[in-house]
Amino acid sequence: MLNNDHIDTLIAREIEGEITTAERAQLEDWLQQDVANRQYYEALKDTWGLAAEAYKTVPEPDVEANWQRFTRSTLDAPAPLRVVSRRNTWWRLSAAAVVVVAAAGLAFALLKGQGTTTLAAGTDKKEVVLPDGSKVFLNRHSQLSYNKDFATSSRQVTLEGEAFFEVAADAGRPFTVKAGASQTRVLGTSFVIKAYEHKTVQLNVVTGKVAFSGKDEQGALVLTAGHTAILRSNKAPQQVQNTDPNFMAWKENRLAFHKVPLYKAFTAMEDYFNVRIVVTDSSLLNIDFNGTFENPGLHELLEVISKAVDVKVTEEEEGVYRISR
Repeated sequence: MLNNDHIDTLIAREIEGEITTAERAQLEDWLQQDVANRQYYEALKDTWGLAAEAYKTVPEPDVEANWQRFTRSTLDAPAPLRVVSRRNTWWRLSAAAVVVVAAAGLAFALLKGQGTTTLAAGTDKKEVVLPDGSKVFLNRHSQLSYNKDFATSSRQVTLEGEAFFEVAADAGRPFTVKAGASQTRVLGTSFVIKAYEHKTVQLNVVTGKVAFSGKDEQGALVLTAGHTAILRSNKAPQQVQNTDPNFMAWKENRLAFHKVPLYKAFTAMEDYFNVRIVVTDSSLLNIDFNGTFENPGLHELLEVISKAVDVKVTEEEEGVYRISR
């Protein structure tokens, strides 16, 4: 049987749009058990909505003072009866909803975010170890966040940008990555996710097996090592062939080209160095280029290309390079 605190948590997570499929099934089962449960649920949602509207109109609160005041008031007041039955009257449901919102409203709305850890990479890449031992390599200008209960409950993180994951095995607790419109679930494996804002989400599996889906978890693709999938907004996930040998260049500090058309080499360089390369003569784009570069430097690589295919490289402005004959 679900306890009252757990029910309140499930309702709060649904209101915030963060409830999982398994949790939603638990909540629906509880709602079907008793009509009073449904009434309690509706009352809490209505009162939560009123509290949210009121919160929008008030000035920045003194969180510490409000929390202390709330703590004193709840210690002095008798605990509300939360076990509902058909004999409960409406005033009891309303009172319970108000008390729950008072607690959840201050602790959840006013203190929202204090239970979240955010790890960000600026202009340099960043390697981090999560509380469960999993390793994450963040690409530049990427960030990862997770809740404070990560190590003791579900292992769930949210990614913005690009990262390589080495997930510590734990058969009892799947590891879930929410990135853009996608959700990736694994037990223990390694993979790369690229999920920049307003762009297609891409997953490359390096080792092991993952389940890749949209947020609703419908139509999940099960992918193994060496396979790639993408997810476009409002579309089902799609398995594709990975034709980019440099998808991990940012992590391995290595660019490799083997009979690669120049336009693909330039695309890889733009991603790796965060620059823009403009080609004035389209006939240059399909010239094959070969070379492997460890810890490559931008100017070094441009000079090699300049001599290899007899082109001129001009830096028009910071971060913008023009290629011409």
